Amino acid sequence: MASTHNSDIPQFVVIHDQVHNTYKHPIVHYVFEDEPFPEVAKENLILVDLDHNAQVDAIDSYSPHFQVTNCQLDHSSTAYDQFDADHDGTGLMTIEGVSAPRA
Repeated sequence: MASTHNSDIPQFVVIHDQVHNTYKHPIVHYVFEDEPFPEVAKENLILVDLDHNAQVDAIDSYSPHFQVTNCQLDHSSTAYDQFDADHDGTGLMTIEGVSAPRA
């Protein structure tokens, strides 16, 4: 099995709430197979599993207030047009989903 290179792992993550048409930049924890899982409140947890080619293998939202509908990885330079820096190959992950009203 080929190993995942750090440059293949998305460095930018955006969550798009399709109900409110809002974007959020979440706090991201990268956890590799041999590392312990950090303590994160489940109501704020979206778990993304990448395969050995750094493609999305599975995605699950543990939040009762947000459910994932799609996840896209973009390693192209068009995602970086808004920045003045050169594109270094790092990826952008966009997590699409719908929010539910909080009780």
